[in-house]
Amino acid sequence: MDALTAPLRAAPTRLPTASLQALYDTLPVALGVIGRDGCCLAANRAYAAIHGLAPADVIGRQVNDYLPGAHQQLRDDFAHFDAGVDRMEREVACHGRHFMLALQSVRDVDGRVQGITSVLVDITARKRMQEATDEARRHWHHQANHDHLTGLANRRRMDDAVAKEAGRCLRKGVPLSMLMIDVDFFKSYNDRFGHQLGDECLRAIGACLRARIQRHDDMVGRYGGEEFIAVLPGTRAAGAQQVAQHVLQDVRALSIWHPDSSHGCVTISIGVASLDDLPSSTRASCEALLSHADRALYEAKAAGRNTLRVRSPRQ
Repeated sequence: MDALTAPLRAAPTRLPTASLQALYDTLPVALGVIGRDGCCLAANRAYAAIHGLAPADVIGRQVNDYLPGAHQQLRDDFAHFDAGVDRMEREVACHGRHFMLALQSVRDVDGRVQGITSVLVDITARKRMQEATDEARRHWHHQANHDHLTGLANRRRMDDAVAKEAGRCLRKGVPLSMLMIDVDFFKSYNDRFGHQLGDECLRAIGACLRARIQRHDDMVGRYGGEEFIAVLPGTRAAGAQQVAQHVLQDVRALSIWHPDSSHGCVTISIGVASLDDLPSSTRASCEALLSHADRALYEAKAAGRNTLRVRSPRQ
């Protein structure tokens, strides 16, 4: 930076001579100098080209004329330099490209800031590569944690969620509830109508669950096959039972014809488990919650399906 800005230190408020301009134009980076009044004092070809102009089109003009909205940022930069800062760097976007911007104060012999030297290096390719890498990382993270069919969290993600919420509820002393949900007579539905309609059925039920269970800390996922699971932190048994009752009604309201079901349409069974007093360890809480939800689901199936059952640690 010092080697690039040395010619500018002697007379920062004068416009460059032809020979000095020729020197600036040979520099491999975009270089500009802005005075305290917001006027461009010097610019090489690379700097002007960023704005689609020639050096003669920017030198002597207000920076706000070719870069609208720049005045406020310029005032802030001068305030930093006046406070004693000598150099700053930041990434900026300009005309659809990305640059690393290096700023350095230009001072007179008494140390007063007379201008700011701007050196810009085009990092667009690197930035786009980084964005593509970040997008790929997000994509694969989503794929690793979500069910490809329904878009809900997968079993791996739900097991992590159960452990995380059990630990959090244990620390805060709040209840934790779970719904274990199974689609009734799904095998016969799949055998009769085929996998394509079977998949559509599961997607529709997943959408119902997502629409009904949407508090900030709640989570719902596909636990495997035709089984779904929902984790409801801070919810007691009565609240969890109410949510489960709404979910039963929502799925029935889909009216998906199922001639092999005694109910005439696709229905679900739900096991509700609630730990109002969590065991003393996260692992014990997880095991208790899953065990009670599984037993409650079995009881709902045994009771004729299309219903729910609730279990607590005391049962």
